[in-house]
Amino acid sequence: MERNNYKIAILLATYNGGKYIWEQLESLFQQSCGDFHLYIRDDGSKDDTLKIVEEYRQKFSDRITVLEDSQKHKGAAKSFMTLLQEVDSDYYMFCDQDDIWLPNKVELTFARMKEIEGTAENSAGTANAVGNAPVLVATDLKVVDEQLSPIKNSFNADLKIDVFRKHPELICVRHVVTGCTMMFNRAAKEASLPMSPRATMHDEWVALSVHFKGGIISILDDATILYRQHTSNTLGAEQASKGFFARALARAGQKQFFQVAKLLHKDFGLPYLKFLMYKILYSWF
Repeated sequence: MERNNYKIAILLATYNGGKYIWEQLESLFQQSCGDFHLYIRDDGSKDDTLKIVEEYRQKFSDRITVLEDSQKHKGAAKSFMTLLQEVDSDYYMFCDQDDIWLPNKVELTFARMKEIEGTAENSAGTANAVGNAPVLVATDLKVVDEQLSPIKNSFNADLKIDVFRKHPELICVRHVVTGCTMMFNRAAKEASLPMSPRATMHDEWVALSVHFKGGIISILDDATILYRQHTSNTLGAEQASKGFFARALARAGQKQFFQVAKLLHKDFGLPYLKFLMYKILYSWF
């Protein structure tokens, strides 16, 4: 693939990830599209995460920047959003420390991004308005266990992506965009900053911001990540695969219900009644 003039920033938030991070870093630098720069922020690791990161930084000194930050233990969401705020780029990708990116992930996602932007730029009479819109592209994932043995070839089915394509409002009541699969443009970044204090996850916040601020969300059926599930995962594939009623009856599900309802109402103006209507309607899918 020929190099282009666009800047792609991969944002990697780390915390005690020494067990798996070397595999993730190795997969990044085996991408078919190498036109990216990797930015890393550590949240106060006590293991050998930073030692491994430094080994790769020395090996790829012109392509890795480690952000120094005196604040530690912000948590994953704030760590990713700090990276997003501090890095100036044309395109952004979130990267988890324990997954493995398949070799065509950057190339495939970026091709779809440029396809959408190219269509927007060529739309007669709407080039400026649409061309400057927030755009987010995501992909499918292959779910694997700690040893990378397959669990599920497609995660999109659990996320109800086909329903989302027909009914975009599903994003209000279900997590349909997985952060580690995302690429989004500068306009999406601007739409997402600052993150609301009511938001709990960075990827959900970015996706909602793009949706409610007139953006475009496109989700590919191609799986571009080995999505590793292990004992440290707190928001993995298992939770997403549970049915609506199982999640709603759980105490955590009840808490999340009210958190999301308040977030959508206060930050995006969605009436509580409409949120409840969406919850009831889409619980059957």
